[in-house]
Amino acid sequence: MNKWIKFISFLMASLFTVSAAHAGKENDTLVWVTKFEPPTYNYYDQTLREGVILSRHIWDSLYWRDLETGEFKPHLATKMEYSNPTTIDITLRKDIVFHNGEKFDADDVVFTINEIINPENKYKNRKLISWAKKAEKTGQYSVRLHLGKIFAPAMEMLSTAVVMYPDEYYKKVGKNAFARAPIGTGPYKAAEIVPGKHLVLERNESYFGGAKGKANISKVLMRFVDEPNTQIAELMSGNADLIWRLNKEQGKKLNRVSGVSAVAGETMRVGYLQFDSSGSTGDHPLKNIKVRQAISHAIDRESIAVNLQGGGQVLDLFCYPTQVGCESPDAPKYKYDPAKAKQLLAEAGYPNGFEIDFYAYRNRNFAEAMMGFMAEVGIKANMEWMKYSALRDKVRKDEVPFNFMTWGSGSVNDVFRITSYFFNHSSDDLALDPDVKKYLDAGDGTIVLEDRKKNYSEALRLIAERAHALPLFSYAYYYGMSDDLDFKTTPDEIVHLYRAKWK
Repeated sequence: MNKWIKFISFLMASLFTVSAAHAGKENDTLVWVTKFEPPTYNYYDQTLREGVILSRHIWDSLYWRDLETGEFKPHLATKMEYSNPTTIDITLRKDIVFHNGEKFDADDVVFTINEIINPENKYKNRKLISWAKKAEKTGQYSVRLHLGKIFAPAMEMLSTAVVMYPDEYYKKVGKNAFARAPIGTGPYKAAEIVPGKHLVLERNESYFGGAKGKANISKVLMRFVDEPNTQIAELMSGNADLIWRLNKEQGKKLNRVSGVSAVAGETMRVGYLQFDSSGSTGDHPLKNIKVRQAISHAIDRESIAVNLQGGGQVLDLFCYPTQVGCESPDAPKYKYDPAKAKQLLAEAGYPNGFEIDFYAYRNRNFAEAMMGFMAEVGIKANMEWMKYSALRDKVRKDEVPFNFMTWGSGSVNDVFRITSYFFNHSSDDLALDPDVKKYLDAGDGTIVLEDRKKNYSEALRLIAERAHALPLFSYAYYYGMSDDLDFKTTPDEIVHLYRAKWK
């Protein structure tokens, strides 16, 4: 605390030679400071969250999922409807142009989808459209999308993650040049890219608006600053208008500083414990269901969410509550109950507990708190701290019996993107439960909403009942911002800059 006070005093003396009047408002330029720069500005060739955020600003999807109601609304397309369970007919608007003046029509939709799904083109985020078989032009402003098989969340994907590229420009400049000078139809244009430093977005003055709406602020400067304390200093000195992914303590301290404020915003990101219930990694106590249930009762999830994170909600199902299909009234809930945990461990043959390696890659304080709760019931968890990519690879090689990780669902509001992803017998599935997979396959394999919900409900019940994984809580980030900025957070973990405005 004393170090922080000294830090603030230093900044007040050295940086606040002028008050936090924030040149951003005067110049109508929003300065957003974030840690990571996308490895490429070709959206489909990267998976970083900042790249996902930019996709909502530079490009557009065919439909748009309303951020308040969740309703799918026409955007680049005026109509999308199933002609049969594996075919979607799309009618496009006729008044859209790309940033370079190229007219948007069916050729762009057909090119984008067929270009990305072609495995020979090796796009890193091909999975966003890999469920499609091919796109076929049926008229200048009409497209028929053929699915490889029934894909229940197709409308969700076409309303969020799948954005359209200009076919003529892309073919002319190629994949790599497009990444250096991306063109879309979105509310902002990529005006300047300085690798390693910043990206300048300028408002698309001819933007059609659609369901997304036009940008309020004329220019966005997206700067890349690695160190959180430096980000905070930039905000306090008036060199930034918005920062994010602050922890609870940083947010609380910012709220004591004049000219800036911090707000907590819940996200769809889910923290979870994953158990190797199938025994894929070898012989260990977690193969016993009572041990997994004991751990689930041993951890005070609410305490971590409230005291360490300062937001979010405890989750009982392996999904985020707003996601389509995330409901199962008969699923058991694991309340914090150390006595029950000890009883279950004794019944499992471990009255004195046991020792096990525990893998994690982020929020070390959360992981250490969980280790403390487990220690209270006799479980000694040995921390194995790794970078995300290394841990993910070890999980997929069946080398991790017990881990704490998170998942943001790519901001897709459907259980397909989380529950089906982790329990479909892929390399990320440590349960390998055929009963769970049967229900998930049935839910994924129909476009009838009630049938989807019924099957997902059974899958979620079994996951909880058999304690294959323990959902912990939804993540909440603190956003720091200038008092001049009117910015609303959204659970999709997308910083919707085009919605921001000055007070």
